[in-house]
Amino acid sequence: MSAGRDREPSPHDRRARYQLTLLVALLLVTLAVSLVKGQDVFIFAYIMVIIYAVGGPRRHHRPWQELGIKGGFAEDLRRVWPYSAIVAVLFQVLPPTLLVAFGLGYQDELLQHINARLSVNFGSPEGMVAVGGLLAAALVLTLAEEVVFRVTIQERLSWFIGTPAAILIAAILFGLAHAVGTSGSPLVILTDVSGVVLDGVFFGIIYAKTHNLAVTWATHYAADVVGVIALAFIF
Repeated sequence: MSAGRDREPSPHDRRARYQLTLLVALLLVTLAVSLVKGQDVFIFAYIMVIIYAVGGPRRHHRPWQELGIKGGFAEDLRRVWPYSAIVAVLFQVLPPTLLVAFGLGYQDELLQHINARLSVNFGSPEGMVAVGGLLAAALVLTLAEEVVFRVTIQERLSWFIGTPAAILIAAILFGLAHAVGTSGSPLVILTDVSGVVLDGVFFGIIYAKTHNLAVTWATHYAADVVGVIALAFIF
């Protein structure tokens, strides 16, 4: 067994584990309340996680690279572009979950569920204006989600349980957040959330390989844009 495994955890290790436990617990509790009430109570947890993440470099004079803020965007994107292309384009134009639903015969219900989540009439001028507003809001929301789920939760979980498990847990929490306020049969909701979890796994892989917030943010936002376009003109 390595020396790193034999040593006693330092006070810093214990403090980091305690803080991370509180953050994950806060997310779980607010997500549970949100799912029951159908309201975005979990946004409070988002705010607290972001304050915690940003406060580290400010309070302790640590480098902003701790939050994935770094140069080398083009080089990092070049390293992970296949993952970005799969999740931002392929999965949005040809969602694996839709293929599963098609095979089991409930694809129409799944599409209705996804369209209802957006609540936009793509066929009207007002609807197209609403789409523009959604995409503008998504620019901010995708950044917040990447800071919460990848930069903070995934990165800190990886210190204690390893990167693969951290990616999966962060992706599951990410998927649960997208179940809030939805309606439909349990099978349809589970299918929809599974697709979001799969996207989250790819975002997590991209961040683990680059530790570059800008790359994961750009990929996530591109996925949202392509997904909306696909719903408007393909599905």
